[in-house]
Amino acid sequence: MSVLVLVALNGFFVSAEFALVSVRRSRVEQLVAEGNRSAKAVQRSILHLNNVIASTQVGITLASLALGWVGEPAVTDYVLPAVGLVLPGGRDGALAHTVGIIVSFILITTFHIVMGELVPKTITLQKTEAVALFVAPPLELFRQVFRPFIWVINGLGSLVVRLLGMQVLGENAKVHSVDELEILVTESREAGYLDKNEEVLLHRVFDFGDKTARQVMLPRTEVVGIADTATLVEVLQMAAEERYTRFPVFHESLDKIIGVVHVKDLFGLLNNGYLTEEAHKNFKLSQVMRPVLTVPDSVHVADLLTLMRQRQVHMAVLIDEYGGTAGIVTLEDILEEIIGDVRDEFDTNEEGVKNDVEARPDGTTLVSGLFLLEDAIDRFDLKVDEEELDEYDTLGGYIQGHLGRVPQVGDSVTLGNYCLKVEEMDGLRVDRIGFIPVENHSAQIAPAEESGRRS
Repeated sequence: MSVLVLVALNGFFVSAEFALVSVRRSRVEQLVAEGNRSAKAVQRSILHLNNVIASTQVGITLASLALGWVGEPAVTDYVLPAVGLVLPGGRDGALAHTVGIIVSFILITTFHIVMGELVPKTITLQKTEAVALFVAPPLELFRQVFRPFIWVINGLGSLVVRLLGMQVLGENAKVHSVDELEILVTESREAGYLDKNEEVLLHRVFDFGDKTARQVMLPRTEVVGIADTATLVEVLQMAAEERYTRFPVFHESLDKIIGVVHVKDLFGLLNNGYLTEEAHKNFKLSQVMRPVLTVPDSVHVADLLTLMRQRQVHMAVLIDEYGGTAGIVTLEDILEEIIGDVRDEFDTNEEGVKNDVEARPDGTTLVSGLFLLEDAIDRFDLKVDEEELDEYDTLGGYIQGHLGRVPQVGDSVTLGNYCLKVEEMDGLRVDRIGFIPVENHSAQIAPAEESGRRS
Protein backbone atom coordinates (compact mmCIF):
# COMPACT_ATOMS: atom_id res chain seq x y z
CA MET A 1 0.00 0.00 0.00
CA SER A 2 2.81 2.40 0.89
CA VAL A 3 4.43 1.71 -2.50
CA LEU A 4 1.25 2.72 -4.34
CA VAL A 5 0.94 5.92 -2.28
CA LEU A 6 4.55 6.94 -2.94
CA VAL A 7 4.25 6.24 -6.68
CA ALA A 8 1.03 8.27 -6.75
CA LEU A 9 2.78 11.16 -4.97
CA ASN A 10 5.63 11.01 -7.47
CA GLY A 11 3.12 11.09 -10.32
CA PHE A 12 1.36 14.06 -8.71
CA PHE A 13 4.53 16.15 -8.61
CA VAL A 14 5.53 15.13 -12.14
CA SER A 15 2.09 16.13 -13.43
CA ALA A 16 2.21 19.40 -11.49
CA GLU A 17 5.54 20.38 -13.02
CA PHE A 18 4.51 19.61 -16.60
CA ALA A 19 1.03 21.12 -16.25
CA LEU A 20 2.06 24.45 -14.70
CA VAL A 21 4.93 24.91 -17.14
CA SER A 22 2.82 24.04 -20.21
CA VAL A 23 -0.59 25.57 -19.43
CA ARG A 24 -1.58 28.57 -21.57
CA ARG A 25 -1.49 31.80 -19.59
CA SER A 26 -4.19 33.41 -21.74
CA ARG A 27 -6.58 30.55 -20.95
CA VAL A 28 -5.78 30.79 -17.22
CA GLU A 29 -6.49 34.54 -17.25
CA GLN A 30 -9.82 33.84 -18.96
CA LEU A 31 -10.78 31.30 -16.28
CA VAL A 32 -9.76 33.73 -13.53
CA ALA A 33 -11.99 36.38 -15.08
CA GLU A 34 -14.84 33.85 -14.98
CA GLY A 35 -14.30 33.38 -11.23
CA ASN A 36 -12.65 29.96 -11.22
CA ARG A 37 -10.90 29.63 -7.82
CA SER A 38 -8.54 26.87 -8.94
CA ALA A 39 -7.48 29.06 -11.86
CA LYS A 40 -6.39 31.73 -9.38
CA ALA A 41 -4.09 29.17 -7.75
CA VAL A 42 -2.72 28.28 -11.20
CA GLN A 43 -2.14 31.97 -11.92
CA ARG A 44 -0.23 32.45 -8.67
CA SER A 45 1.89 29.40 -9.45
CA ILE A 46 2.74 30.72 -12.92
CA LEU A 47 3.85 34.03 -11.43
CA HIS A 48 6.31 32.14 -9.20
CA LEU A 49 7.32 29.44 -11.65
CA ASN A 50 10.86 29.06 -10.33
CA ASN A 51 9.54 28.24 -6.85
CA VAL A 52 6.96 25.88 -8.34
CA ILE A 53 9.62 23.93 -10.24
CA ALA A 54 11.79 23.75 -7.12
CA SER A 55 8.77 22.53 -5.12
CA THR A 56 7.94 19.79 -7.59
CA GLN A 57 11.57 18.68 -7.70
CA VAL A 58 11.65 18.48 -3.90
CA GLY A 59 8.44 16.45 -3.96
CA ILE A 60 9.70 14.10 -6.69
CA THR A 61 13.01 13.58 -4.88
CA LEU A 62 11.38 12.87 -1.51
CA ALA A 63 8.85 10.48 -3.04
CA SER A 64 11.54 8.64 -5.02
CA LEU A 65 13.86 8.29 -2.02
CA ALA A 66 11.02 7.07 0.17
CA LEU A 67 9.95 4.62 -2.53
CA GLY A 68 13.45 3.14 -2.66
CA TRP A 69 13.64 2.99 1.11
CA VAL A 70 10.20 1.45 1.71
CA GLY A 71 9.52 -0.27 -1.60
CA GLU A 72 12.56 -2.53 -1.94
CA PRO A 73 12.05 -4.41 1.36
CA ALA A 74 8.29 -4.64 0.80
CA VAL A 75 8.62 -6.09 -2.70
CA THR A 76 11.50 -8.35 -1.65
CA ASP A 77 9.24 -9.99 0.96
CA TYR A 78 6.88 -11.00 -1.88
CA VAL A 79 9.61 -12.01 -4.34
CA LEU A 80 11.88 -13.99 -2.00
CA PRO A 81 9.59 -17.03 -1.51
CA ALA A 82 9.24 -17.50 -5.26
CA VAL A 83 12.99 -17.11 -5.83
CA GLY A 84 13.76 -19.54 -2.99
CA LEU A 85 11.77 -22.27 -4.73
CA VAL A 86 14.07 -22.34 -7.77
CA LEU A 87 17.46 -21.51 -6.25
CA PRO A 88 19.68 -23.73 -4.09
CA GLY A 89 19.68 -22.92 -0.40
CA GLY A 90 16.00 -21.88 -0.36
CA ARG A 91 14.72 -18.47 0.59
CA ASP A 92 17.22 -18.13 3.43
CA GLY A 93 20.22 -18.65 1.17
CA ALA A 94 22.59 -15.82 0.23
CA LEU A 95 21.98 -16.38 -3.49
CA ALA A 96 18.21 -16.19 -3.13
CA HIS A 97 18.53 -13.02 -1.06
CA THR A 98 20.80 -11.36 -3.67
CA VAL A 99 18.60 -12.34 -6.61
CA GLY A 100 15.50 -11.23 -4.69
CA ILE A 101 16.96 -7.75 -4.14
CA ILE A 102 17.88 -7.45 -7.86
CA VAL A 103 14.43 -8.57 -9.01
CA SER A 104 12.76 -6.24 -6.49
CA PHE A 105 14.89 -3.32 -7.71
CA ILE A 106 13.94 -4.01 -11.34
CA LEU A 107 10.23 -4.29 -10.50
CA ILE A 108 10.20 -1.14 -8.34
CA THR A 109 12.15 0.85 -10.95
CA THR A 110 9.89 -0.28 -13.79
CA PHE A 111 6.73 0.47 -11.82
CA HIS A 112 8.14 3.83 -10.77
CA ILE A 113 9.08 4.88 -14.32
CA VAL A 114 5.83 3.71 -15.91
CA MET A 115 3.24 4.73 -13.30
CA GLY A 116 5.15 7.53 -11.60
CA GLU A 117 6.68 9.24 -14.66
CA LEU A 118 5.48 8.20 -18.13
CA VAL A 119 1.75 7.82 -17.48
CA PRO A 120 1.42 11.13 -15.55
CA LYS A 121 3.39 12.97 -18.26
CA THR A 122 1.24 11.55 -21.04
CA ILE A 123 -2.02 12.38 -19.26
CA THR A 124 -0.80 15.89 -18.44
CA LEU A 125 0.27 16.67 -21.99
CA GLN A 126 -3.18 15.66 -23.25
CA LYS A 127 -5.20 17.27 -20.43
CA THR A 128 -2.92 20.15 -19.43
CA GLU A 129 -5.63 22.58 -18.36
CA ALA A 130 -7.62 20.09 -16.27
CA VAL A 131 -4.49 18.74 -14.57
CA ALA A 132 -3.21 22.25 -13.80
CA LEU A 133 -6.52 23.18 -12.15
CA PHE A 134 -6.40 19.97 -10.10
CA VAL A 135 -2.79 20.12 -8.87
CA ALA A 136 -2.35 23.87 -8.23
CA PRO A 137 -4.26 24.19 -4.89
CA PRO A 138 -2.59 21.24 -3.08
CA LEU A 139 0.80 22.22 -4.52
CA GLU A 140 0.37 25.69 -3.01
CA LEU A 141 -0.10 24.09 0.41
CA PHE A 142 3.04 21.97 -0.13
CA ARG A 143 5.00 25.10 -1.08
CA GLN A 144 3.92 26.86 2.11
CA VAL A 145 4.98 23.93 4.31
CA PHE A 146 8.38 23.53 2.66
CA ARG A 147 8.97 27.23 1.91
CA PRO A 148 12.23 27.60 3.94
CA PHE A 149 13.74 24.47 2.42
CA ILE A 150 12.66 25.48 -1.11
CA TRP A 151 14.15 28.95 -0.60
CA VAL A 152 17.49 27.42 0.36
CA ILE A 153 17.40 25.01 -2.60
CA ASN A 154 16.62 27.85 -5.04
CA GLY A 155 19.41 29.99 -3.62
CA LEU A 156 21.98 27.21 -3.87
CA GLY A 157 20.89 26.41 -7.42
CA SER A 158 21.20 30.06 -8.48
CA LEU A 159 24.64 30.29 -6.86
CA VAL A 160 25.92 27.26 -8.76
CA VAL A 161 24.53 28.62 -12.04
CA ARG A 162 26.31 31.95 -11.50
CA LEU A 163 29.56 30.19 -10.61
CA LEU A 164 29.32 28.43 -13.98
CA GLY A 165 29.18 31.85 -15.65
CA MET A 166 25.53 31.57 -16.70
CA GLN A 167 22.60 33.90 -16.14
CA VAL A 168 19.76 32.90 -13.84
CA LEU A 169 16.53 33.06 -15.85
CA GLY A 170 13.63 35.01 -14.41
CA GLU A 171 9.95 34.18 -14.28
CA ASN A 172 9.47 35.43 -17.88
CA ALA A 173 12.01 33.05 -19.39
CA LYS A 174 9.16 31.19 -21.09
CA VAL A 175 8.07 34.25 -23.09
CA HIS A 176 8.24 33.47 -26.82
CA SER A 177 10.20 35.47 -29.37
CA VAL A 178 8.57 36.62 -32.63
CA ASP A 179 10.26 33.79 -34.56
CA GLU A 180 8.93 31.24 -32.07
CA LEU A 181 5.44 32.74 -32.32
CA GLU A 182 5.56 32.42 -36.12
CA ILE A 183 6.44 28.74 -35.74
CA LEU A 184 3.57 28.30 -33.27
CA VAL A 185 1.16 29.93 -35.73
CA THR A 186 2.25 27.56 -38.50
CA GLU A 187 1.93 24.55 -36.20
CA SER A 188 -1.53 25.72 -35.08
CA ARG A 189 -2.67 25.92 -38.70
CA GLU A 190 -1.26 22.46 -39.45
CA ALA A 191 -3.08 21.12 -36.38
CA GLY A 192 -6.36 22.64 -37.59
CA TYR A 193 -6.75 25.38 -34.96
CA LEU A 194 -6.29 28.14 -37.56
CA ASP A 195 -7.37 28.30 -41.18
CA LYS A 196 -5.03 29.43 -43.97
CA ASN A 197 -6.32 33.02 -44.05
CA GLU A 198 -5.82 33.43 -40.30
CA GLU A 199 -2.28 32.09 -40.59
CA VAL A 200 -1.43 34.51 -43.41
CA LEU A 201 -2.92 37.43 -41.46
CA LEU A 202 -0.89 36.63 -38.33
CA HIS A 203 2.33 36.22 -40.32
CA ARG A 204 1.67 39.62 -41.93
CA VAL A 205 1.33 41.15 -38.46
CA PHE A 206 4.66 39.64 -37.38
CA ASP A 207 6.40 40.93 -40.53
CA PHE A 208 4.79 44.36 -40.23
CA GLY A 209 7.26 45.72 -37.67
CA ASP A 210 10.30 44.84 -39.81
CA LYS A 211 9.18 46.67 -42.95
CA THR A 212 10.26 50.19 -43.82
CA ALA A 213 8.17 52.85 -45.53
CA ARG A 214 10.30 52.48 -48.65
CA GLN A 215 9.08 48.90 -49.04
CA VAL A 216 5.39 49.84 -49.07
CA MET A 217 5.48 53.24 -50.79
CA LEU A 218 4.14 54.25 -54.16
CA PRO A 219 7.42 55.20 -55.90
CA ARG A 220 8.00 58.70 -57.22
CA THR A 221 7.62 57.57 -60.84
CA GLU A 222 4.04 56.45 -60.08
CA VAL A 223 2.99 59.48 -58.02
CA VAL A 224 0.25 61.67 -59.50
CA GLY A 225 0.71 65.20 -58.19
CA ILE A 226 -0.80 68.62 -58.86
CA ALA A 227 1.22 71.76 -59.52
CA ASP A 228 0.52 74.60 -57.11
CA THR A 229 -0.31 76.80 -60.12
CA ALA A 230 -3.16 74.54 -61.34
CA THR A 231 -6.61 76.04 -61.87
CA LEU A 232 -9.76 74.71 -60.25
CA VAL A 233 -10.88 73.20 -63.56
CA GLU A 234 -7.52 71.45 -64.01
CA VAL A 235 -7.66 70.05 -60.50
CA LEU A 236 -11.22 68.77 -60.91
CA GLN A 237 -10.36 67.27 -64.29
CA MET A 238 -7.38 65.43 -62.82
CA ALA A 239 -9.50 64.17 -59.92
CA ALA A 240 -12.05 62.80 -62.39
CA GLU A 241 -9.40 61.12 -64.55
CA GLU A 242 -7.25 59.62 -61.80
CA ARG A 243 -10.06 58.85 -59.34
CA TYR A 244 -7.93 59.48 -56.27
CA THR A 245 -9.28 61.42 -53.30
CA ARG A 246 -5.97 62.98 -52.23
CA PHE A 247 -3.24 64.54 -54.35
CA PRO A 248 0.18 65.84 -53.32
CA VAL A 249 0.70 69.47 -54.33
CA PHE A 250 4.17 70.37 -55.62
CA HIS A 251 6.04 73.55 -56.45
CA GLU A 252 8.00 73.26 -59.72
CA SER A 253 8.66 69.50 -59.32
CA LEU A 254 7.71 66.46 -57.25
CA ASP A 255 10.90 66.96 -55.25
CA LYS A 256 9.23 70.00 -53.67
CA ILE A 257 5.90 68.72 -52.35
CA ILE A 258 4.36 71.48 -50.24
CA GLY A 259 0.98 70.08 -49.26
CA VAL A 260 -1.95 67.75 -49.93
CA VAL A 261 -5.33 68.55 -51.45
CA HIS A 262 -8.49 66.54 -50.75
CA VAL A 263 -11.20 66.32 -53.42
CA LYS A 264 -13.87 66.81 -50.76
CA ASP A 265 -12.49 70.28 -50.02
CA LEU A 266 -12.82 71.19 -53.70
CA PHE A 267 -16.47 70.23 -53.72
CA GLY A 268 -16.89 72.37 -50.62
CA LEU A 269 -15.62 75.35 -52.61
CA LEU A 270 -18.12 74.69 -55.38
CA ASN A 271 -20.94 74.69 -52.84
CA ASN A 272 -19.70 78.04 -51.55
CA GLY A 273 -20.10 79.94 -54.81
CA TYR A 274 -16.99 78.98 -56.77
CA LEU A 275 -19.03 78.21 -59.86
CA THR A 276 -18.61 81.69 -61.35
CA GLU A 277 -15.88 82.51 -63.84
CA GLU A 278 -14.54 85.23 -61.54
CA ALA A 279 -14.24 82.79 -58.68
CA HIS A 280 -12.37 80.34 -60.90
CA LYS A 281 -9.86 83.02 -61.85
CA ASN A 282 -9.20 83.88 -58.21
CA PHE A 283 -8.79 80.25 -57.16
CA LYS A 284 -5.53 79.18 -55.55
CA LEU A 285 -4.69 75.69 -54.32
CA SER A 286 -3.36 77.18 -51.09
CA GLN A 287 -6.98 77.89 -50.16
CA VAL A 288 -7.72 74.19 -49.77
CA MET A 289 -4.24 72.74 -49.35
CA ARG A 290 -3.53 70.82 -46.16
CA PRO A 291 -0.14 70.39 -44.44
CA VAL A 292 1.93 67.43 -45.59
CA LEU A 293 3.73 64.93 -43.37
CA THR A 294 7.31 64.43 -44.55
CA VAL A 295 9.44 61.54 -43.23
CA PRO A 296 12.60 59.66 -44.28
CA ASP A 297 11.98 56.63 -46.48
CA SER A 298 13.90 54.51 -43.95
CA VAL A 299 11.31 54.95 -41.18
CA HIS A 300 9.64 51.72 -40.04
CA VAL A 301 6.04 51.27 -41.11
CA ALA A 302 4.82 50.77 -37.52
CA ASP A 303 6.41 54.07 -36.46
CA LEU A 304 4.98 55.83 -39.50
CA LEU A 305 1.50 54.53 -38.69
CA THR A 306 1.78 55.89 -35.15
CA LEU A 307 2.96 59.27 -36.48
CA MET A 308 0.13 59.46 -39.03
CA ARG A 309 -2.44 58.71 -36.33
CA GLN A 310 -0.97 61.39 -34.09
CA ARG A 311 -0.99 63.98 -36.89
CA GLN A 312 -4.38 62.76 -38.16
CA VAL A 313 -3.20 62.54 -41.77
CA HIS A 314 -3.81 59.89 -44.40
CA MET A 315 -0.80 60.53 -46.61
CA ALA A 316 2.94 60.92 -45.98
CA VAL A 317 5.70 62.00 -48.36
CA LEU A 318 8.93 60.00 -48.17
CA ILE A 319 12.27 61.72 -48.63
CA ASP A 320 15.40 59.87 -49.75
CA GLU A 321 18.92 60.44 -48.46
CA TYR A 322 19.53 63.16 -51.07
CA GLY A 323 16.51 65.21 -50.04
CA GLY A 324 14.39 64.32 -53.06
CA THR A 325 10.96 62.71 -53.05
CA ALA A 326 11.23 58.91 -52.93
CA GLY A 327 7.48 58.30 -53.01
CA ILE A 328 4.30 58.56 -50.97
CA VAL A 329 2.56 56.28 -48.48
CA THR A 330 -1.14 56.29 -47.59
CA LEU A 331 -2.96 54.64 -44.72
CA GLU A 332 -4.39 52.19 -47.24
CA ASP A 333 -0.87 51.15 -48.28
CA ILE A 334 -0.01 50.46 -44.64
CA LEU A 335 -3.20 48.54 -43.88
CA GLU A 336 -2.72 46.40 -47.00
CA GLU A 337 0.54 45.14 -45.48
CA ILE A 338 -1.59 43.45 -42.81
CA ILE A 339 -4.89 42.54 -44.43
CA GLY A 340 -3.79 42.22 -48.04
CA ASP A 341 -4.98 44.03 -51.15
CA VAL A 342 -7.93 46.37 -50.57
CA ARG A 343 -9.93 47.24 -53.66
CA ASP A 344 -12.51 50.01 -53.72
CA GLU A 345 -15.24 50.80 -56.25
CA PHE A 346 -12.67 52.26 -58.65
CA ASP A 347 -10.24 49.31 -58.44
CA THR A 348 -12.07 47.14 -60.96
CA ASN A 349 -10.58 44.39 -63.09
CA GLU A 350 -11.35 46.14 -66.31
CA GLU A 351 -9.45 45.40 -69.49
CA GLY A 352 -6.08 47.10 -69.35
CA VAL A 353 -5.90 47.07 -65.57
CA LYS A 354 -2.90 44.99 -64.46
CA ASN A 355 -2.72 42.91 -61.31
CA ASP A 356 0.55 42.62 -59.39
CA VAL A 357 0.54 38.84 -59.92
CA GLU A 358 -1.16 37.00 -62.79
CA ALA A 359 -1.00 33.24 -63.30
CA ARG A 360 -0.76 32.17 -66.95
CA PRO A 361 -2.04 28.94 -68.55
CA ASP A 362 1.48 27.74 -69.41
CA GLY A 363 2.41 27.51 -65.71
CA THR A 364 4.39 30.75 -65.62
CA THR A 365 3.48 33.85 -63.64
CA LEU A 366 3.42 37.50 -64.70
CA VAL A 367 4.57 39.83 -61.91
CA SER A 368 4.77 43.60 -61.58
CA GLY A 369 8.26 45.06 -61.72
CA LEU A 370 7.40 46.97 -58.53
CA PHE A 371 6.64 43.73 -56.67
CA LEU A 372 8.71 43.67 -53.48
CA LEU A 373 11.65 41.27 -53.53
CA GLU A 374 10.87 40.30 -49.92
CA ASP A 375 7.28 39.36 -50.84
CA ALA A 376 8.49 37.41 -53.88
CA ILE A 377 10.81 35.40 -51.63
CA ASP A 378 7.84 34.32 -49.49
CA ARG A 379 5.49 33.71 -52.41
CA PHE A 380 7.87 31.71 -54.61
CA ASP A 381 10.07 30.21 -51.85
CA LEU A 382 13.24 31.85 -53.16
CA LYS A 383 16.72 31.85 -51.64
CA VAL A 384 18.34 35.30 -51.68
CA ASP A 385 21.46 36.51 -49.89
CA GLU A 386 20.88 39.02 -47.09
CA GLU A 387 23.15 41.51 -48.86
CA GLU A 388 21.01 41.45 -51.99
CA LEU A 389 17.85 41.74 -49.91
CA ASP A 390 19.25 44.90 -48.35
CA GLU A 391 20.42 46.26 -51.71
CA TYR A 392 17.25 45.78 -53.78
CA ASP A 393 13.65 46.58 -52.87
CA THR A 394 11.79 45.39 -55.98
CA LEU A 395 12.11 42.65 -58.59
CA GLY A 396 12.70 45.30 -61.25
CA GLY A 397 15.58 46.70 -59.21
CA TYR A 398 17.02 43.20 -58.78
CA ILE A 399 17.01 42.62 -62.55
CA GLN A 400 18.54 46.01 -63.30
CA GLY A 401 21.22 45.50 -60.67
CA HIS A 402 22.24 42.11 -62.03
CA LEU A 403 22.24 43.27 -65.65
CA GLY A 404 24.29 46.35 -64.80
CA ARG A 405 22.32 48.45 -67.29
CA VAL A 406 18.81 49.58 -68.15
CA PRO A 407 16.85 46.38 -68.93
CA GLN A 408 15.20 45.72 -72.28
CA VAL A 409 12.27 43.50 -73.20
CA GLY A 410 13.55 39.93 -73.45
CA ASP A 411 16.36 40.31 -70.91
CA SER A 412 16.43 37.66 -68.20
CA VAL A 413 18.25 36.78 -64.99
CA THR A 414 18.08 33.72 -62.76
CA LEU A 415 16.72 33.88 -59.22
CA GLY A 416 16.57 30.60 -57.33
CA ASN A 417 14.65 28.04 -59.39
CA TYR A 418 13.13 30.73 -61.61
CA CYS A 419 14.13 32.69 -64.66
CA LEU A 420 12.99 36.33 -64.44
CA LYS A 421 12.25 37.56 -67.96
CA VAL A 422 11.47 41.20 -68.76
CA GLU A 423 8.10 41.17 -70.57
CA GLU A 424 7.22 44.89 -70.63
CA MET A 425 8.98 48.19 -69.97
CA ASP A 426 7.49 51.52 -68.87
CA GLY A 427 10.07 53.98 -70.09
CA LEU A 428 13.24 53.12 -68.21
CA ARG A 429 11.42 51.05 -65.59
CA VAL A 430 10.69 47.33 -65.68
CA ASP A 431 6.90 47.07 -65.78
CA ARG A 432 6.11 43.34 -66.12
CA ILE A 433 8.26 40.31 -65.38
CA GLY A 434 7.68 36.71 -66.38
CA PHE A 435 8.39 34.25 -63.55
CA ILE A 436 9.38 31.10 -65.41
CA PRO A 437 10.48 27.89 -63.63
CA VAL A 438 14.02 27.02 -64.76
CA GLU A 439 12.94 23.67 -66.21
CA ASN A 440 10.21 25.37 -68.27
CA HIS A 441 12.66 28.02 -69.44
CA SER A 442 15.11 25.34 -70.58
CA ALA A 443 12.31 23.53 -72.40
CA GLN A 444 11.38 26.76 -74.20
CA ILE A 445 14.99 27.41 -75.27
CA ALA A 446 15.66 23.88 -76.56
CA PRO A 447 13.07 23.89 -79.41
CA ALA A 448 14.28 27.32 -80.51
CA GLU A 449 17.89 26.10 -80.71
CA GLU A 450 16.81 22.98 -82.61
CA SER A 451 14.85 25.12 -85.07
CA GLY A 452 17.93 27.32 -85.61
CA ARG A 453 20.13 24.33 -86.43
CA ARG A 454 17.65 23.04 -89.01
CA SER A 455 17.45 26.37 -90.76
